[in-house]
Amino acid sequence: MVSRIATFPATDALVRANIRTQSAVSDIQLQIASGLKSPDYKGIARDTQRLLNLETSRNKLETFSTNGKLITGNVELAFSAIERMNDLANNMLSGLTAALSGDFVDPAVTTSQGQIGLQEFAGLLNIQSAGRFIFAGSRIDVPPVDLTDPTWVAQTPPSVANTGYYQGDSTIQSVQMGDALFVNYGVLASDPAFEEALRAFNLIINNPGSAAAYTEASGLLQSAIEGMANVRGQVGTNARTIENAILRNDEDSATLTEMISSIKEVDLAAASVDLQEAQTQLEASYATSVRLLQLSLFDFLR
Repeated sequence: MVSRIATFPATDALVRANIRTQSAVSDIQLQIASGLKSPDYKGIARDTQRLLNLETSRNKLETFSTNGKLITGNVELAFSAIERMNDLANNMLSGLTAALSGDFVDPAVTTSQGQIGLQEFAGLLNIQSAGRFIFAGSRIDVPPVDLTDPTWVAQTPPSVANTGYYQGDSTIQSVQMGDALFVNYGVLASDPAFEEALRAFNLIINNPGSAAAYTEASGLLQSAIEGMANVRGQVGTNARTIENAILRNDEDSATLTEMISSIKEVDLAAASVDLQEAQTQLEASYATSVRLLQLSLFDFLR
């Protein structure tokens, strides 16, 4: 293209307009292809800080929910274990009631029931979830109950409380479900309810046929059953609190996702209309350019 002195300003302006329109068409095509208003933060400079704040808030909520969902499995496992321990305590209490009723029950039978119950009870306190012992406090890599610990001695009536079997620590595990919401979900194998049940089994095993031992063990089991009901109720409350927090966090996260999308993502319908208008404008500009370049002063003078 050869520009003439008379037509240069108009030609130059038209070329620059064509370039701008071409750039606009290219930008809109990129938006439609990627679904984003801009491939980087520069293209949404006014909303960059707001976008970063929204993304940070959403990431925190998603982390809270993920942690809560992982913990929910532990809480449900603990709840089930406590229910089974409650059943063992009730079965043993029934066996003691029969032994103390006046009807002859071979002490060996009661002792065997006590030994089996003790091992099962301890086994439930030593359950693991994903390789972590859930009744050991923060010592998740250590079985919380060791019945061979020398400090957990054989009991005779009247017995005394003894948690020498416990190998964990006193830390109650908790999970953060919000900026200011921490939910304690941990249960320790040293809880008084568990200690009373284990001590009852201890008395039964080490004092075969002893009415005094059986009577005391019955009282301990009754107290343990009541205590485990309270523990189970607290575990259930904690589980509901975590589940409700997960639900709220997921709802808030979805809302934030919509807000983030409104900043980052392009309206495809509107972008398609803009593209059509820009292409029409570009075609008209090209046609004008062709007409302008065909103009010649010589044609008008001859």
